[in-house]
Amino acid sequence: MKKKICVVIPCYEVRHRILKVLSNKHLLNINKIILVDDKCPQNTGLFLKKKLKSNKYKILINKINLGVGGATIKGFKYALKKNFDVIIKMDGDGQHNIGILKKILNGFDRDEFDFCKGYRSLDIKSKTRIKMPFLRFWGAKVLEILVRLNSGNQTIKDPCHGLIALNFKFLKKINLSLLKENYFFEQDIILNIVRLNGRIKQFKNEVTYGSETSNLNPLMSILPFLYYHFLHFLKKITNSKI
Repeated sequence: MKKKICVVIPCYEVRHRILKVLSNKHLLNINKIILVDDKCPQNTGLFLKKKLKSNKYKILINKINLGVGGATIKGFKYALKKNFDVIIKMDGDGQHNIGILKKILNGFDRDEFDFCKGYRSLDIKSKTRIKMPFLRFWGAKVLEILVRLNSGNQTIKDPCHGLIALNFKFLKKINLSLLKENYFFEQDIILNIVRLNGRIKQFKNEVTYGSETSNLNPLMSILPFLYYHFLHFLKKITNSKI
């Protein structure tokens, strides 16, 4: 039986890029694309409702800004409600090379993993270091180390990468309401997947950097991220004693 595929795209200040993303040939065979306007000041949701007339698209508009994690979670809950077999999350700014979707979907068809994600090479000698803004590279590098230490999985790469995918059965195991709604979301879901012994696959997926501006401030985020990792560490220690 052919799997039903859903893509979730949180939208915040991507109005000038999102239509180009949606026109990508690798999205042609996707059954449903859920676009979540996270109270975007550009009114991206209303813009898309005027532009997109196909039933292939579902546009959700948040009344308040939830954060990238909160917008993604809202899309995930809709996808679960509609019983999609594979749920993919990608960003709406066009940075991801979504040609990788073919490999991802082939892996799910063969039941090779429960969760997969993209990653950038964060080796200090890699081209990524040259292309990425200095603070973002070293912030991602530090968080990679923290996720490895906290999860116990030393193979995790680039936990901040925004392209992730899960199968229906495993996504149902995760309490989405307990995940962080801010930029810690990707790290949070990885830590939960490792805790639940999910099968993980990672695909190299470098990011294209252009004139876009990130809403993530590495300096302002590092302290909350350290705190969240500390909470996960305490939870792991507590569970190990039960």
